[in-house]
Amino acid sequence: MAIDLLTTSGINSFINSYIQTESAKRISPLKTKQTKYNNLSTAYSTLLSNIDKLKSSLNTLKLRDSSSIFRAKKAESSNTNLITAVAGSSADSGTFTLRVNQLAKNDTLLSIDKNSSDNSTITSPGTYSFTIKTGDGSGSFYTSNVSVTLEESDFTNGFIAYSSLAAKIKNAIRDDKAVIQSNEVSGYLSSSGSFKLNLGGTETEITYTEGNYDEVLDSIITQLNNISGVNAEKITVNGNVQLKITAVNSSKYIQLKDDTGTLLTQLGVSSNKEIAASGAVSANVFSPVVGSTQFSISAKNSGYNYRLMEISDDDANGLLNEFGINLGTTRQSFVQNDGGEDTAGFVHSITDLNSVFLFNGIEILRDSNTVSDLVNGVTLNFKSVFSTTDPDVVITVNTDVSSIKSKIEEFINSFNSLYSYLRNNSTSTSGNRGILFGDTTTSSLTNILSTSAYQPLSGFSSDVINSLSKLGITFDVNNGLSISDSSQLESMIQSRIDEVELFFNDTNGFAENLLSKISPYSGAAGYIQSAITRINSNLTQINDSITKINSQINKRAESLRAQYQKLQTQLAELLSSQSYFTSYFG
Repeated sequence: MAIDLLTTSGINSFINSYIQTESAKRISPLKTKQTKYNNLSTAYSTLLSNIDKLKSSLNTLKLRDSSSIFRAKKAESSNTNLITAVAGSSADSGTFTLRVNQLAKNDTLLSIDKNSSDNSTITSPGTYSFTIKTGDGSGSFYTSNVSVTLEESDFTNGFIAYSSLAAKIKNAIRDDKAVIQSNEVSGYLSSSGSFKLNLGGTETEITYTEGNYDEVLDSIITQLNNISGVNAEKITVNGNVQLKITAVNSSKYIQLKDDTGTLLTQLGVSSNKEIAASGAVSANVFSPVVGSTQFSISAKNSGYNYRLMEISDDDANGLLNEFGINLGTTRQSFVQNDGGEDTAGFVHSITDLNSVFLFNGIEILRDSNTVSDLVNGVTLNFKSVFSTTDPDVVITVNTDVSSIKSKIEEFINSFNSLYSYLRNNSTSTSGNRGILFGDTTTSSLTNILSTSAYQPLSGFSSDVINSLSKLGITFDVNNGLSISDSSQLESMIQSRIDEVELFFNDTNGFAENLLSKISPYSGAAGYIQSAITRINSNLTQINDSITKINSQINKRAESLRAQYQKLQTQLAELLSSQSYFTSYFG
């Protein structure tokens, strides 16, 4: 053995060489397998993702009935500046004419205009109330009971200016809640029964049994507070009790109705629909000229059936009276006076509130400028009143060819993504094998796709659409599917949509057929995931083996290092003895 080997650098070089040699011999083959399995796992994961995308597009194609994408309709207007239209899947194909002679309007009440800084005749703090009744859209009405509280701090030298008073009224309307509050009662209720709480059209039955009013109300309140959107409480006044119910959402009315006993009568509760004022109307304060104050109250919804039906102070000398709008059910017209105070009243007459239009020559009225209950599945939006020279607008409802075609194109894209990935990774080109080359699982999946793409459907006769090729969609073994004849596809969608739909979404149709064949390859228990699980198990074993062998190599290297370091010490001792004998014996 050369003495140089026993130097420190020689030992280090030898040990490093040993580690490299052993690693190349024992670990490198394992790392080659590790790389292969990692690449294969990645390939399978990408493959699984592409399968899921194809399944998603097939699930869209197989939807039936009202969800079927082949029921898509399109409404076209001959003049979208005047009328636009949207068609749903339930719409029937057809054509009709429209002519708008009047647009629907929100009923609006304008007050007297007042000098902002002038003092009103209201000089006492306290709670003032007024009632607003509005149409509910179905021939009945909503009631809003609004309270305005004036504090001492609202007054200056015992007076409150019109500008401040108008702001108070506006804010009270904005903050109002729908509240039902009963009379004060005491003693014993000798009636059992039930009534219904109607919250914005949703009814809940409340039951009660005879007993002391205090106990009866407790039972009712417990039931009411189990209803989302309602707060109920019992108020005790001088030994008597009251029921108070408040709607949380200002857009929903509350109503107590259909009492089978006598409770509601005893409580003095009406069957009116109570709604927060802000749920039915909006109020605005403005200055028509600098230094003046005026406010408006407008119905939230347009049309006669949502009109302002009544607006009244609950007591004489109320706040509405200060602005000339304590009108009750009187419907006087607003008059703007340039030389003095305006005359409070309504901006529109009753007959001006609805939209008025001709449908195929027949005059029709609606509350709104958006009409969805005239033609089945079609929503019309009126944009403007027609001038005398405007021709009638023609609305045409047809199958939405472009929408349906785009869904088919989405399927083709997802099909090709999967097919191309399989082809590119399963073939051998110029001696370079794809990562999935020779894999039986992926080759069978490739065969399923190609067969489904060109074979006619079983159970479909030859005189109907039974293959993709009859839709102008062809299959090429190298590139997958393509729309080879776009006009043919569009023509089939337009003229034979029932056949197109059945081809794709029948229980024995293309989508269901292909889904049933590729589904075993996807999912947690599918072929691809099972293969990934096996690969990951192999990777775990390889990683464990690499760790174990590395440990063995390092342990053996340290053992060799110790042996050579011992020899190094022994050599040093021999060389020292040699030097001693040489110097002693000359």
